[in-house]
Amino acid sequence: MKEHFPIRWGILGPGTIAHDFLAGTAGSATGRIVALGSRNPHDPALARAFPGIRIAGDYNALLADEDVDAVYVATPHSHHARWAIAALERGKHVLCEKPLGLSAAEARAMFAASASADRFLAEAYMYRHHPLTRAIVDCVAGGVIGEVRMIRSSFGFALPEPAPEHRLFRPDLGGGAILDVGGYPVSMARLIAGVGTPDGIAEPVGVVASAYVGATGVDEWSSALLTFPNGVIAQLSCAISVWQDNVLEIMGTRARLQLDFPWFGGGKAGGVAVIHLHYPDGRHEKVCVETPQHLYSFQFEAANRAIAARAPSLAWPAMTAVDSLANAEALDRWFAAAGVASPRPADHAAMLL
Repeated sequence: MKEHFPIRWGILGPGTIAHDFLAGTAGSATGRIVALGSRNPHDPALARAFPGIRIAGDYNALLADEDVDAVYVATPHSHHARWAIAALERGKHVLCEKPLGLSAAEARAMFAASASADRFLAEAYMYRHHPLTRAIVDCVAGGVIGEVRMIRSSFGFALPEPAPEHRLFRPDLGGGAILDVGGYPVSMARLIAGVGTPDGIAEPVGVVASAYVGATGVDEWSSALLTFPNGVIAQLSCAISVWQDNVLEIMGTRARLQLDFPWFGGGKAGGVAVIHLHYPDGRHEKVCVETPQHLYSFQFEAANRAIAARAPSLAWPAMTAVDSLANAEALDRWFAAAGVASPRPADHAAMLL
């Protein structure tokens, strides 16, 4: 299959995150959205929500579309691995929403399919592409805060009207806080703890965790303590039914770096993010990172460049293949340490055969 340029994309699953992804593609010279696959392709609301985009039909119809080079998988979590593997086997490149799979086993199966098909596969952690993340890494690598000792990272929210049928509260759809948002603080902690190492990523040697499991059987809030080989300790938390802070703090021997809402840059539509540096003598410095582009545009451009270059996945500090696999393993360990069974769809075993 010969790719066209700009890369022609299809979206698989028209949920909320797909709208954010679409917004980030506006004005791109490297890629464009040409088709959409939906379980309800005849829904008239799709044309209004995705104006100018051809409704290819259901998921299988999108994968059979010869005018689609790459697929963005935005289904519920429990369907990520199944449809990403199906897309790869049909010769499509794949950018898959996080978490890549429900487990490290699924992630390994997905990358095996990518290698077999000789097609691009990457996990869509949009914050890893944002200039703000590079600025954070530069502060740490430049010694601004000294040697890193501790990290505190969190991502949590409370749905205004939680309902048992919502995907986040359904075990069969991969619901729960750890899978939905826990991967953000885990991936950030591993990135920061690994600054200065040969691979740029560190893996925890110890994981202690606790979680609250609600009435529907998913973890609604959870905290974990990760220790790394270099002595760094990371305190992480996530939630889908608790209004908690969303913050990144990196504590070093010279200063403390603090950033509110580290996952969204200066806002989805662009803006200014402020890194706060606090020093022992009371000084406070601000590092402003201004980006007029949409939050999701950086990720889209990076994927298009990688596909055009025939790269198998993304490059650091984005989520590389090795990084995604290790992050999935860390999430498996979080589940195990908290005594929570990680989600498994009914067809999980069959899908991995």
